[in-house]
Order: sequence, then C-alpha cells, then structure tokens
Amino acid sequence: MDVIKATSAADFLGLVPALIGYTPTRSIVAIPFAGSRTVGAARFDLNPTLGSGSLASSIVGVICRVPTADRMAVVIYTDDDSEASRGLVNALLARADECGLSVTDALYVARDGWGSYLSDDHPRPLAEINTALAVGHPVAASQHVGTEIPAADDTRLCEVNTAFEGFGLGDVAETDWITLGEVAVTTPAEEIDPFEAACLIFALSRPALRDVALVQWASDQAGGERAAEAQAGWERGEEYPANLAAIMWGDAPRPDAARLSAALTTVRHLTALTPQPVRAGLLASAAWLSWALGRSTHAADYARQALAIDPSHGLAEIVASFIQASHLPSWAFEN
Repeated sequence: MDVIKATSAADFLGLVPALIGYTPTRSIVAIPFAGSRTVGAARFDLNPTLGSGSLASSIVGVICRVPTADRMAVVIYTDDDSEASRGLVNALLARADECGLSVTDALYVARDGWGSYLSDDHPRPLAEINTALAVGHPVAASQHVGTEIPAADDTRLCEVNTAFEGFGLGDVAETDWITLGEVAVTTPAEEIDPFEAACLIFALSRPALRDVALVQWASDQAGGERAAEAQAGWERGEEYPANLAAIMWGDAPRPDAARLSAALTTVRHLTALTPQPVRAGLLASAAWLSWALGRSTHAADYARQALAIDPSHGLAEIVASFIQASHLPSWAFEN
C-alpha cells in the first residue's frame, strides 16, 4: 500500500477522495488514525431529517469500534455554506469528548470555500486544495457511481431469456445449487452458460436459495452445503444454526473480499439480464454483498432500487435498516 504524507490541511483534503475512492457529496467523512496513519474511513450522509446529536453519536460509535484508532479527523462536504454544519460539528466534538476520542481536525469543503471548524480563519478558495498528491489514484465522481445496472448485450439477453423460458420444476429439482454457486464466483459473469445464468436468476429470486448462495459466497463451498442443510432443517421446524445466521448479520469472521466482489459482479450482470419488474431479489442480493464489502452507500442504493419494485421485500428492508442504523459488519473493524 502506498504511503502518502499530508503536511497541511490542503494536502489532506486533496488526499481524502483518493483514500475512499470517490469525491463525497453532501457527506461527513470520519477518518480514524492509529498514531500517524489512517486506518480506513467511514462516510455518513448529511441527513437533514436526522438530528445532529443522533448523527454525531452514530459517527463516534462507528469510529470507537476500530480497535487501533486513538483519534480521528472529520471532513464535511456540503453544497451549503460552511456555517450550516457548525451545529453538527459541535455535537460531534462533544460526543467524541464524552467517549475519550480525540478529534485532530474538523475540516469542511463547502460552497463558500474550505477550512477548519477548529480555526477562526475565514473560508479559503477551493482551488487551494492540493490534489497533486493523489494523482494516479482512481477517484469516482461521487459515492453513488457504480450502482447503475449496465445495459445487457442483446445477444446475451436473448440467450438467457430463451433459457429462462424453458426453465421448469424439473430443473429446480435437478440443479446442483451449490456447484452453481461456485460457478458464480469462479467464472467471468459474461461467460456463464445461459442456462446456468437463468438458474442463478431463479435462485436469487427465491429467498431460501438466495440466502444459501449469500452464505456460500461469504464463506466457501462447504459453507454453502451447511447452509443448504440448515435451510432444509429450518423448513422442517428445526432451529437455524446461529453460526450461519451470524454471517447474514455480519457477526462472523471476515469473508474473502475477492469472492464477494466476484459474486457482486455476477449479480449485477444477471440483474441486467432480468426484466425490471422482477429484479428485486437480485438487487437485494447486490445490496447485501455491497454491505458485506463495506460499501454502505452502494448497498443503500441497491436496496432502494429493490424496494421501489417490491416495497415489502424482506432482504432489501433488512439491508436498508442496517444502513439507517449505521450498522456495519463486525469484520469491517478488523485490521
């Protein structure tokens, strides 16, 4: 990992988008430090419906869960003038002090310029922010970039739709869903056989099969087999194993990020091949995978898209509630 030193606030503000991979909008970004090094970052919406005290408590609560963090810096990105967020900063400083967490700086990038809430200086021109240190690091235009479902290739769409139209109950009984789950994370999405793609679309639209797939993707093939057995037992009235349920709630060992990313790429590809009115299950799956990867903003966007199609979709509601409560998976705080 590159080590880039910021020697001024203008340098630091130029590095934050490179640190998190995008230029935040209408956000507060909290950056925990262990000594002189950053140990990640967390972004929160500047939500006008949420009181300053509640938002401040959520931010400090998340940063306090980072085991090695001994202090933090915050940056507010707003389309308003800087003074509009001073109440939030005051609440944040008070809450951090109550928890024994040092705030080294509280910066802003606002309509009237940039500066620090810990200084009496007037806002300075935005052009002074030094972005040169971040050259070569990919930075998206905003936190929302990447959640759009791409248009499907016409030939691919026709092949998968034809396979799906021929899909029947016999195929449900004969399909090896665990093997298929491994195909989803080991084969490039566009190279998955059309019939297997149709099977995956079917599976992600059925809660029982979908949950088995998510557990498998967050563990391994053996984990998928255990999840399938547990699902069958639950349908017979048996108790669902707590260690498997913990994966879905984010209270388990850290999953393989490459495996989750491969699954998300496949789910996005499959979503593009699915008619809009029946995409809710796939979008909810994309929401959970994004949440598991620590991409809460993307998770919220996918969950919102799913709920626009099916307002009572269970998994989408769960992921949306996670985001609303600033609930991150426990593995997000592991070093």
